[in-house]
Amino acid sequence: MIEPNKPVEVSDKFYGQRTVVRRVFSRIGADRPQSVAVIGGRKIGKTSLLNYIHDQKVQQQYLDSMNDFIFIKINLRNAKYQNAENFLSSVYTQLTQTHGQDTNWYNQMQKFVQDSHNTGKKVILLLDDFHYITRNQNFPLEFFSFLRSLANNYNLAYVTTSYLELQKLCVAKDIEESPFFNIFTNLALGLLLFEDGVSLYMDLTGCDSVQAEKLVTWCGPLPYVLKIAALKTDMLESFSDQDLEKILLPELSAYFEEIVSILPREAFKPLKELAKDRNPSPKDIHHLEPLMRQSFLIDDLDELRFYSPAFKSFILKNFSASLLKGKDSCF
Repeated sequence: MIEPNKPVEVSDKFYGQRTVVRRVFSRIGADRPQSVAVIGGRKIGKTSLLNYIHDQKVQQQYLDSMNDFIFIKINLRNAKYQNAENFLSSVYTQLTQTHGQDTNWYNQMQKFVQDSHNTGKKVILLLDDFHYITRNQNFPLEFFSFLRSLANNYNLAYVTTSYLELQKLCVAKDIEESPFFNIFTNLALGLLLFEDGVSLYMDLTGCDSVQAEKLVTWCGPLPYVLKIAALKTDMLESFSDQDLEKILLPELSAYFEEIVSILPREAFKPLKELAKDRNPSPKDIHHLEPLMRQSFLIDDLDELRFYSPAFKSFILKNFSASLLKGKDSCF
């Protein structure tokens, strides 16, 4: 059954992103593991990527000795991670399968990581939606300093996901300026390659490559959108771009509305101009940068274009200034 809103949990069903996967494993697989911040827009596949990296079959492909590593994965959307102590106690419990005796979770955590380091083990924490921590005032500067100290002194690294660079998602200025963020290499998670999008759609529907290429050309190689398309076009033997617009645009509009909602109102005019195949004023282009960072707008040889005809059709027909809030809270 196709479930567009559910992240991929089985490695065999994960498509593409090979470059990002290789770069993540090259960092955490180094003699001294290094931390990585994976950055990508809504429903781009960040959680699916962490699930893939957490899969032992995948780890066997990329790491020389899996026995040297201890992986845990945490979804920080979970309400139980409401403060630093809750987070550290949960991480400690998952790492050790015990609840510990000392109520000072900073001490407990440091002792475990130090003991692991001394026995040649490398601890890798996969932290999904890390912005839920950086934006939470219950995680003080001391907490981030502690995480940095662990990574600097022991064989421990973090792989985080967020929709913007972590420094831009901090609740307080002192945290934003913390050297904690200097330990990360930022990796952007973009769209699938076209051929990976085709393979995904063929796998979802069983159609031939000609049909899949036509669909991906119109929808763009975005996994969430392709899953929606597979649900709505599975029984069609053929379709035109007009058919796809009629069938799919109503289904995709709610998603596209959330995507554009992060833009300020000043973005309305340049985005409409772009959809009408006109060049926006250079002084207005910077208002579109959030969409460029998330690959919904692509800078192709200094010329902006939409990532797909589907998104362009939405801007032409369903886009209004009332959708622009200039906020990222929808993520």
